[in-house]
Amino acid sequence: MPRAFARCSLVDAVARLRPAMKVLLPPACGEPVALVAEICRQSERLKDLTLLGGIHLGDYPFARPAHAPLRVATWHMSPRLDDARRRGRVEFVPARYFDLVTQFVAGGVWAPDCVLVHCAPPDARGYLSLGVSVSVALAAARRAPLVIAQVNPEMPRTLGNAFLHRSQIDCWVEVDEPLMPYPPTAIGEVERAIGRHVAGLVPDGATVQVGVGAIPQAVLEALGGHRDLSLHSLLVDASVALVEQGVVTSGLKRFHRGRMDIGEGMGTRRLFDFMHENPSVSMDSSSFIHDPQTVAQLDRFVAINSALEIDLTGQVTAESLGVRQVAGIGGQFDFVLAASRSRGGAAVIALPSTGRDGTVSRIVPRLQPGAAVTSPRGLADWVVTEHGVAALRGKGERGRAEALITIADPRFREELLSRATS
Repeated sequence: MPRAFARCSLVDAVARLRPAMKVLLPPACGEPVALVAEICRQSERLKDLTLLGGIHLGDYPFARPAHAPLRVATWHMSPRLDDARRRGRVEFVPARYFDLVTQFVAGGVWAPDCVLVHCAPPDARGYLSLGVSVSVALAAARRAPLVIAQVNPEMPRTLGNAFLHRSQIDCWVEVDEPLMPYPPTAIGEVERAIGRHVAGLVPDGATVQVGVGAIPQAVLEALGGHRDLSLHSLLVDASVALVEQGVVTSGLKRFHRGRMDIGEGMGTRRLFDFMHENPSVSMDSSSFIHDPQTVAQLDRFVAINSALEIDLTGQVTAESLGVRQVAGIGGQFDFVLAASRSRGGAAVIALPSTGRDGTVSRIVPRLQPGAAVTSPRGLADWVVTEHGVAALRGKGERGRAEALITIADPRFREELLSRATS
């Protein structure tokens, strides 16, 4: 049955929410900031309303003690949520991105009662693009009992599987304001060295997946001499330069030739302008973008992800420091699995060799007790630090340990060697 698509104020839109509801938010640059702010203003009457979401780029206003009636369930933990978690208001959901579109939609464990979407204005036929954030919100909104849209002329109208029709939206508010930005991260010599090493592992014609942060940005910058690449899942500001340089053509893909398959855009106005009505950017849900079986059909799929620690067997944690959850599974497992099944594919784990200002090694004999294993030891093909590249595929326990020790910081190699042989 068609929905009303009724225009209303922020106050009236949020007045449709009730205590104990579960409300899904688009992550990162797609967050409808004005709607979230109004939820915070009405938090006293919204006891135990749970906001469902992932990466958040702001200061988590909904987790402040002033809005204690609200709860949070997130698949991407942050240290800035630690206080609210201690107060029992935050629950971490250890879900990989491919599972979000079954767990956070109607029929799933975390089925939302309402989905908030952040859209570009409707076109002449009544279709609204979800812009920079399609991965999770699109599938959830198409099946949610209540859909509230923040319609923003600043949101780029992206193409692909990115649209809701006005008949799928209950009410909307018009808010003309800049998107939440994700500025380029500062990179230093360590990151640049890692970027160069990683770029050497990427063949021409590859489809490349990278995450967010300094190392992915350094990798993208180091790919400037490559040919006929494509990018998958995420676009950031540094992605635009590769397209403008003619490096990214998507011309050798097995499917969607000439197009990048993207679920999220995280950047600044430069990226948003690039994505607007760009036919080379095909937005889609995580049910497609993160499906290992689908992605594995891409030849030379190279998954480039980071880690907090990796042990001498090749086990990777990208989400916890011991028992302390500081991030999430994200798409890492989806993509390293896809790379293992791709013809000519490879899974690359890239990280600085040390942490805490050089005082600890991030290559360790064993992961800390209680640490979550984000990627199992059998799926990391290459591990890269500023000191070089370790090839792990096919090696036994001794060979893996020896390879990893050669790219550890020299100050820690002797200790790692003694622990590996003890």
